[in-house]
Amino acid sequence: MKNYTGLISLVAILLLIAGCASISKEDCMLTDWYEIGRLDGRQGKPRTAFHGRAKACLEHGINADRQAYYSGHDLGLKYYCTEQKGFELGQKGLPYKSVCPINLEADFRAGYDRGMQSYCSERKGFELGRQGKTYRYVCPPEFEPEFRAGYDKGREIYEYESRVASLQNQLHHIENKINKKEKKLYAANLSDVQRSKIRSDLRELDLEYREVSRELKYMEDHSPEVFE
Repeated sequence: MKNYTGLISLVAILLLIAGCASISKEDCMLTDWYEIGRLDGRQGKPRTAFHGRAKACLEHGINADRQAYYSGHDLGLKYYCTEQKGFELGQKGLPYKSVCPINLEADFRAGYDRGMQSYCSERKGFELGRQGKTYRYVCPPEFEPEFRAGYDKGREIYEYESRVASLQNQLHHIENKINKKEKKLYAANLSDVQRSKIRSDLRELDLEYREVSRELKYMEDHSPEVFE
């Protein structure tokens, strides 16, 4: 019976951590708020996450154990607020939400600053720009110019390649329309007026094809430099 109760408690914890709105009253009564707090702390979630967790149970008339949650959260932060975790967060270019207590802040911040310096490089900025990612102002002022320069170079290539692909698609689309018109032109039972209209359409398509081809040729002759 004890193992069964422990399993239900685990399920309740998982449902609350996932933010599931369908958690039952029984799950709320059996859940371990200390463990939920510990897991949130290990993930660097702020204490305010408690309110969202508790809301689902409050709807069943069950009050969450705030003190147990806070105690678990404090323990979880001891795992999260390390120099290594700070470095990992900064290296991903993710914002720091100031969740670490004062006695752990210095080590975490030192790692975070090293990680941000690694992230805010010209190379990383270039990679993000070339992927077409939206620019995010996350880098410290001393690293921003280099990161932004790389991003702008990458973004230029992204926009160039996107435009070239668009022009190539336009040409393919025009070619298909020309082929269909030409097949129709030589079909039987067409009047002179109908044939004249098709020929006029073909002339317009030919002009459009030439115009798109000229732009594509210009783009290919003026491709931006790739980051070395």
